[in-house]
Amino acid sequence: MADPKTAAFLRHLAEERGLSSHTVRNYGQVLGEFQKKRNGEWEEVREADCRTYLHGLAGQGRHGPASVRLRFSALRTFFQWMQSRGERVDNPASGLRLPRPRKSLPRFLSEEQMANLLSAPCRLLEKKPRKVAGRKEPAWARWRDAALLELLYGTGLRLGEALSLSWRAFHEEGKRTLKVRGKGGKERLVVLGEAVREGMAKYLEKLPAGWRREAGPAFLGPRGERLCARVFQRNLKEYLAEAELDPSLTPHKLRHSFATHLLSRGADLRAVQELLGHARLTSTEIYTRVTTERLRGAYGKAHPRA
Repeated sequence: MADPKTAAFLRHLAEERGLSSHTVRNYGQVLGEFQKKRNGEWEEVREADCRTYLHGLAGQGRHGPASVRLRFSALRTFFQWMQSRGERVDNPASGLRLPRPRKSLPRFLSEEQMANLLSAPCRLLEKKPRKVAGRKEPAWARWRDAALLELLYGTGLRLGEALSLSWRAFHEEGKRTLKVRGKGGKERLVVLGEAVREGMAKYLEKLPAGWRREAGPAFLGPRGERLCARVFQRNLKEYLAEAELDPSLTPHKLRHSFATHLLSRGADLRAVQELLGHARLTSTEIYTRVTTERLRGAYGKAHPRA
């Protein structure tokens, strides 16, 4: 259980800074982990304590640069918060040097693979009904998953952003744009293509009468509750297997595919940045590296003088 100071910090992140529940949980886990390794008051923590903790994680070989940087960010932000409250005059984590993150290219699906995956829920409707906790899952759940897959790929939304949407967001018939609240509470506008609109309409048509509530969640579980991310991630593995794709792929790979396919077809980089909700253009530019690598690969394989 978090100590009172850590609990107050996590409330600050969630309520005042509007950070996602995922980030708040991760930061809480880091601070709890740090406390277990070093007993004592937060006011007594020194730079050497932070350095020993972070460098020790890197030396174990079980934590990559990204994992170490997450822990650094949690500690630095926590001590900044303490400074803002007058509980510390320094930030013992601010001067540390960290390992550079690996610049790996994002994984994505080809357009053909993506089309195969998007049709997987409907193909599975013709097979044996799925059972969840010993009960047969309703057929409309397949249409829900099909609509959600189309939404994730058609808009580039993060899974958490999509699951937070209410029916009110899709209220107007034929609506072609959607306001989404992303990281840090920042709003952005995404475009709803024809396939997304058709998928949502089909899902709505299959829902039991009276289940659609304007203020309620758009994507529902079997008892009318908001669909859990863990449940959809489990279902996605089934669809990936049906499409003969790697079952370890995550929903975020649909976001990568969205950006890569847009850029490969000539979309403006700034427009893709806006659609993804990236604060910095450098976050979006990694997808141009993907498309460049694909062009080089095609040239190398096909040109006689390559």
